Amino acid sequence: MKVVLQLNDFYIPTLEIDNGKIVKNPEIPSRLESIKNFVSKTFETIPAKEYPINYIHNIHPKWYVEHVKKISSSTNNEYLPEVFLKDRILDSGTPVTPVTYKAALNAYYASITGANLDEKYVYILTRPPGHHASKDFAGGYCFFNNAAIIAKYLQSIYQKRICILDIDFHHGNGTQEIFYYDPNIVYISIHGTPEKFFPWISGFREETGSGDGKGTNFNFPLDGGTNWREYKVVFEMALEIIEKVSPYKLIVSLGFDTHINDPMGHFNLQDEDYKHIGVMLKKLDIPIIFVQEGGYNKESNKEAAKNLFFTFGKE
Repeated sequence: MKVVLQLNDFYIPTLEIDNGKIVKNPEIPSRLESIKNFVSKTFETIPAKEYPINYIHNIHPKWYVEHVKKISSSTNNEYLPEVFLKDRILDSGTPVTPVTYKAALNAYYASITGANLDEKYVYILTRPPGHHASKDFAGGYCFFNNAAIIAKYLQSIYQKRICILDIDFHHGNGTQEIFYYDPNIVYISIHGTPEKFFPWISGFREETGSGDGKGTNFNFPLDGGTNWREYKVVFEMALEIIEKVSPYKLIVSLGFDTHINDPMGHFNLQDEDYKHIGVMLKKLDIPIIFVQEGGYNKESNKEAAKNLFFTFGKE
């Protein structure tokens, strides 16, 4: 397995509004630093390369990309969204700093770098995350949808079906919206039920795609407190779908906020449970690109990563 590293250490949002209060923003470089230290000692790491920006436009319209650039460059310190339609940001937890655009662009570079590696297993360790970004809205700390950009890039090149498995605690509303009508990209998500948890607006079981994409969107919402025994049941169902689809490549939107010690998630997965997840994914015997999403406890992030990638170190 090869790892593409781009943590954007210069990008440090500090604020967000949660339940009407200004609180500390957890989407900071240190949340992934311990994973970086682990993978740097265990796998071959590769810096991100720059690519033409037009691959972003396969997912996000040019005007939206320019909007993110403009709102970032016109911010003196840190801007918390006030008018969601004008700001094109879905929530008050996604601030914009003067370097937001640069960080989001660097995460895009890392994503395309990983997509172009001639390797069966690739891990893209980058931030900001992406799966809450829809075609023309940011949100959930996300500005450009890294997993979606990779999926469309690969599908356009190889003209084969691509599958995205999202195992972040929070539903990837952006990824679902982007591919809801697309029969060539299958989206599967296991997440905290939107009846109780962010993003609240999507991730319900009955959302299965529409038009040509009908039957290519799968949601497995679970209640808070879900443990491995309960999680394993739906994870096996997700893997059965992937086997049936038989995609050219699998993209895993990887969030470690499913860990019992994560402050943002509400599942009860333990360190060793991630080893089971890794083994089960590898048994699919298909190329996998892991893209980092959430995970906000640096120590549990490290343990989850060590366990999940344990089997991928035996190549």
